[in-house]
Amino acid sequence: MTKSPEIVIFFTGGTIGMSPVEGKEGVAPGGNFEGLLNQLAPQESEVVLRPVLWSDKPSPHMTPADMFRLARDVEEALMEESVLGAVVLHGTDTLVETAYMCDLVVHSDKPVILTGSMRYYSEAGYDGIRNLANTVRACLLPLPPGIGACILMTDRIFAAREAVKVNSLNVDAFESREAGVVGYVAGESVLLARRHSTPNPRRKISPPAIEPNVPLLTAYTGIDRSLVDHARSRGAKGIVIEGFGAGNVPPSMVEGIEACLEAGLPVVLATRCIEGGVWPIYGYPGGGADLYAKGVILSGRLGGPKARIRLMCALGLTSDPEEIRALFEEA
Repeated sequence: MTKSPEIVIFFTGGTIGMSPVEGKEGVAPGGNFEGLLNQLAPQESEVVLRPVLWSDKPSPHMTPADMFRLARDVEEALMEESVLGAVVLHGTDTLVETAYMCDLVVHSDKPVILTGSMRYYSEAGYDGIRNLANTVRACLLPLPPGIGACILMTDRIFAAREAVKVNSLNVDAFESREAGVVGYVAGESVLLARRHSTPNPRRKISPPAIEPNVPLLTAYTGIDRSLVDHARSRGAKGIVIEGFGAGNVPPSMVEGIEACLEAGLPVVLATRCIEGGVWPIYGYPGGGADLYAKGVILSGRLGGPKARIRLMCALGLTSDPEEIRALFEEA
């Protein structure tokens, strides 16, 4: 007997399932997944929703190892012929990092769409039901080939590679780095943006495991080499640095970076800026061109958190700095 088409819904936790805690301040995981699914209406009558209670964690509690394991579980589910796509319900604080992990690790071209909510389960104006319903609808679309994992929040679909959380409180909390949205919700329909019909090829990485010991350091004015030295002394296998502008750091940081490179540690340079990315423009000490010439890897348009995820995956495949550089230049 042929199985009915299915969409697998992975619940990992987050504000979308949280409620106030009696006698305490604030909200916390509340075990509301079943209630959330029961409110999901109307459902596509020809599609079965298969719930997976994967965890019930606030997203700051998600580790890179959790994200990698989740991506592998999503990939396994999508291998089933009856499964049309996967929805992941997740906290918004680290949503873009988990989405990018799925974008790298999941090789299936079936839809993988992540969502959450900015308001908790019993709060007025709760956005979780609408986001979940729209995400299920989006899974039934023929998304642009090669678009990879996506995030759907507040009626807009973002590619995981481009999405960034820009507001800590507003319901409309996500934007895209320059490329615009993949699609948007209009009434009961989900429409694709025309300019995303032929996206750039998605580069996938399939390590058997990831390397978790990759710190992310943010440059600040007057920073010296001590944080870089500390990371190296504590056994870091690679380092990501968020610099200024197009990828520049204070000169007092450079000797620490050079020591890492001499020890064979890959150093990836990102930027604190939301748009523009990293480019080898400046040749002064600590400038992006100067660091690139020394062997630092540039993250391109990837922000620091996503560059860290990519470096973890790359180190799961190889420790050769030139091979890792190639994996970044393909991003």
